[in-house]
Amino acid sequence: MRPAAAPLRLVLLDAGIVARLSEGDLRNFRAVFTAVVLREGERVAELILNHARANECQDVPRFKREMAELVNETLSNTLTLGKVQVADLLSRVFGLLITHKVKLESNFASIVFAIMVLEGLGRSLDPNLDILKIAKPMLLKNCASLL
Repeated sequence: MRPAAAPLRLVLLDAGIVARLSEGDLRNFRAVFTAVVLREGERVAELILNHARANECQDVPRFKREMAELVNETLSNTLTLGKVQVADLLSRVFGLLITHKVKLESNFASIVFAIMVLEGLGRSLDPNLDILKIAKPMLLKNCASLL
């Protein structure tokens, strides 16, 4: 005899990631992700460098070039934005930051980490989750309002 099947349950786990962004940090955060969606890797690097907590980057042109290559490679190797693993992209960005000794503000890093966690959770619930497609109209609207 088998035990009765338990009903499915959804458990939300709060990882305790909390951050508060100032208005300027929020503008920069939006600008960085807008640049990613628009495939402007060098702009991503510039924005990160301009708002880094500490910047000991010895080769800024190389950092910009590698960031551009990373963004372009990640977004070009997929047929749709839904295939982009945002957490993987962000993890590789952190790798570049470490290599080039660029330190993010802790609140900015916390938000990026939270996005990585949430994307993983979201993709486990819906493998076709397309964070960039969902975010793109909002980011572009924000970009247009800044002009």
